[in-house]
Amino acid sequence: MNKSLHNSMRAVLPVWRTTPIAALHRESGIPPIALLLETRRMRFAARLKRVDEAHPLAKRTLQPKPRTIHRSIKLKYQMPREAFRTRLRRSDQLVPRSTRPLLLSRRFDGHATPLQTASKDDSAEDFLEWLRSIPSETLVVYSDGSLSTEKAAGYGYVIHRDGHTLTTGNGRLGPAEVFDSEAKGALEGLRAALNLPSPRRIFVCLDNLGAAICLRGMPADSSQEVFLEFQALATTHGAVEVRWIPGHTNIAGNEEADALAKAATSLPEPADALPTLAHLRRTARQQPRDAFEAWWDASAPDQYKPLHLKPAIGCPPELELPQPLLHHLLAARSRHGDFADYHERFNHDDARLLCSCGRRKEPSHLFYCRKILPRHRMRLAPSPTAAVNRAIGRDFDKFVKLAKASSFFEWACPRH
Repeated sequence: MNKSLHNSMRAVLPVWRTTPIAALHRESGIPPIALLLETRRMRFAARLKRVDEAHPLAKRTLQPKPRTIHRSIKLKYQMPREAFRTRLRRSDQLVPRSTRPLLLSRRFDGHATPLQTASKDDSAEDFLEWLRSIPSETLVVYSDGSLSTEKAAGYGYVIHRDGHTLTTGNGRLGPAEVFDSEAKGALEGLRAALNLPSPRRIFVCLDNLGAAICLRGMPADSSQEVFLEFQALATTHGAVEVRWIPGHTNIAGNEEADALAKAATSLPEPADALPTLAHLRRTARQQPRDAFEAWWDASAPDQYKPLHLKPAIGCPPELELPQPLLHHLLAARSRHGDFADYHERFNHDDARLLCSCGRRKEPSHLFYCRKILPRHRMRLAPSPTAAVNRAIGRDFDKFVKLAKASSFFEWACPRH
């Protein structure tokens, strides 16, 4: 598999045969085969958590129940053996345990009105106009969710009646995403509204369209129990409606709920909270990226280390360049190309070692060649070495711009 992958990367990248394998992985955005297989295992483990408890695969991940102890038989002959860790069980243990969703039949409401029918600004104006037209005794619940930079999820809600705040609340979730905190905030806000004296018509307003759709329709598998409980409370009360509102449009209730949700992310995390399925899916997506970066930090060739390039799974932006320019850029990075040191190292007697200006061909010669007109040259300050490394590395558009404007590789420093 490694040989096939290496041949595929060489077919994609216009590089010399001796280019290091690690550089091929970085420039193509394809991790090593071991990391690719581990990525598939992680994604399968996350999908395995989505199936219900009655699913055949879910049953096979369970540990066998202990046998009944018979007093007439010696205890040493009845000690249970350790369960064999099959590949399925090993894959299931790659991600933490989570609450399995129920297997529900899909349902659709053809008579439900769309939650979003206009642009964000128009929707905000329509909502404020609607807010002025509702009866004064109507309860409006604003809920919101937030995720901090430390990946802490929190929710907040505010209950208004006739433009006045009746009660507020917020809380912290365990390992979860914004989607889960939005659903939890809507549920807690509805609970608080139902506990108020003589609640009549209740509108639950949130700015997450996906969560709003699941609150009044088919529940998502992540935080499914929250959606089902919300729908049960709404059905019992009978006068609960869900509305979507655009976020960050100066709607007072939404801004208050957003501030409460952000404040809740600094609260202590619940001790017994299980990760949500949305969190497990994000972990399954993020873990391969982290593993690829760790592998690159340990395996990057020495000539790549001063460039401070990070690997990325997927198509790197460099691959959008034309093949000739991409070839010269990758050669400058890897130092495997039409350079004097490279030809001398591999005893290429017929190679042309000098540029037309008389100097030796080097990876950074593009920035110093005397044949390039002054108006095309790049300013190498405050440190020439650092400026060249940036132009070859993260700011490769400068390399491309200079090579195009000066036609350096066509007439000033051709290969032959």
